[in-house]
Amino acid sequence: MAACSVSVDQDEYNSRADVQIRTPVGHVSVQTGQQLPDTGLAIYPGSVPVRQHREAETANVSVGNSFFGVRVAAANFASDASPHAVLEYYRQAMRAHGPVTECQGNIDFRRGRPVCHSKLFSRSRTLQLAVGTEARHRLVSVKPRGNGSEYSVVFVQVKS
Repeated sequence: MAACSVSVDQDEYNSRADVQIRTPVGHVSVQTGQQLPDTGLAIYPGSVPVRQHREAETANVSVGNSFFGVRVAAANFASDASPHAVLEYYRQAMRAHGPVTECQGNIDFRRGRPVCHSKLFSRSRTLQLAVGTEARHRLVSVKPRGNGSEYSVVFVQVKS
C-alpha cells in the first residue's frame, strides 16, 4: 500500500492553521492566517487584515497532482479610504495584467475572459474588478464599510 501523509499545524489562538495532505494521487495544502498571500497585487496603502465571521483574513489553497491543479490565494482587508479610491487603485494595478472588467453583479468567464452579469435593479453595494483568463485570473471585490471600505483580493490559477 502506498504511503499517505497528513500534517496539521495550528497556533494556540486559532488564528493560523496549515494543513498538508499528500497521497500517491495528489495533494491538498491549506494555509490560513498568513500576512500576505501571493495574489500578484499590492495591498492598498494603510489597509489592515479583517476577519469575516470567524474566517481567516488570508488563505493559500492548493489542490492537485502532476496532471492538474488549482491554486487560490485570497485576503480580506479594511481601509479608511473610500470604495472609489480603493477601486481606482486596483483598476490601475490590474491593468498590468490585461483588460479590466468592472461589475456590480456576478463575474463569469466566457471564452476564457471575464464577463459581467449585472442584475437589473441590483441593490448590491459591492463592485468587482477582474482581469485575466478563467485559468489564471485576479479578482478584487470592494464594498463600503463605515466611512471606509472592505475589500478582498483573490488570485486563481488552474493547471490542466
